[in-house]
Amino acid sequence: MNAITEVLSNSDEVEQLILRNTGLTDELLKSLATVLKRSPSEVTVINLNLNQIGPPGVNVLLDLLQAKPQIKELLYVSSDFTELLFGNQLDDLGVQTLLSGLAELQDKTAALHGNSEQIHFSPVSIVIKELDLGGNGIDSDGLRVLATFMRYHSHLQYLGLAQTPCSDMEAWKVLFESLKMNTALTHIILDESNLGDNGIKLFAEALRSNKTLRKVDLDNNGFGEVGGHYLLEALRSGGKRSLEQLSLEGNYISTALMANIQQELEPNIPSPLTCMLLIISEYAYKQPFNKQSRIIMADSKTCKRKKKKKKMDKSTAVTSCPTG
Repeated sequence: MNAITEVLSNSDEVEQLILRNTGLTDELLKSLATVLKRSPSEVTVINLNLNQIGPPGVNVLLDLLQAKPQIKELLYVSSDFTELLFGNQLDDLGVQTLLSGLAELQDKTAALHGNSEQIHFSPVSIVIKELDLGGNGIDSDGLRVLATFMRYHSHLQYLGLAQTPCSDMEAWKVLFESLKMNTALTHIILDESNLGDNGIKLFAEALRSNKTLRKVDLDNNGFGEVGGHYLLEALRSGGKRSLEQLSLEGNYISTALMANIQQELEPNIPSPLTCMLLIISEYAYKQPFNKQSRIIMADSKTCKRKKKKKKMDKSTAVTSCPTG
């Protein structure tokens, strides 16, 4: 941490701060935020995946955004701020605090009436492109607050909700309903969330109406042929307008059904040239910090769970563990 604070204190070249899986606690985050406030660098990406940040840490992050004018300016002008908080300890309270705070920082008015279903957000004016809240113990209230946020935060392009095993299907329904008319979201990750056939049915209904989703990750959700047919029917009824990649690994879908799903997606799969350009971009993102890359990376070990980035060719656009 000392090396990181030294770089932040003396360099104006840092654009991305990647601190995943470093044992970062609320107190350490508070110390880091103090350094960031004084840093000459204009950080636009903060990756805090797989740490120990709870609701108090959310307040630290919100205070950092408020105290760092250049970050807010970059938010507004370049629309390039990213918050990656996978695998922390936010729970419903932390999620509510985060979303309400982000709304206020985006010149919104948040009206809280003591009930998550009564939280209302006015239209956005500042853009946040990516938000990863997976693995944070989000339950019913957190999903409902997120649904309300999604209805009005129409510029969010990436939403990570992996490892969100909420058993309340009504809460999932509220969230998926918010996606039906969303025109900005292009990638959603729902891996390992125990959706089952019933949850997949709710998501498939949203997929019928959504016109902008390009990538959907549904790995290890415990659904089988019934859930697979819900997805297939959604694709056939218009849910394939933009979808290019549907990841279904670790579920229980037959080879025949997988082939039918694959057939529905094939017209939307990008050309090999497009795939190549995406791969080059992802490689550049992972380089260690120097004056060219402007990224600080700190990771105690290789992160096993990360945002999925697969080649979008015909062999990987749909993947699964077929049963026959």
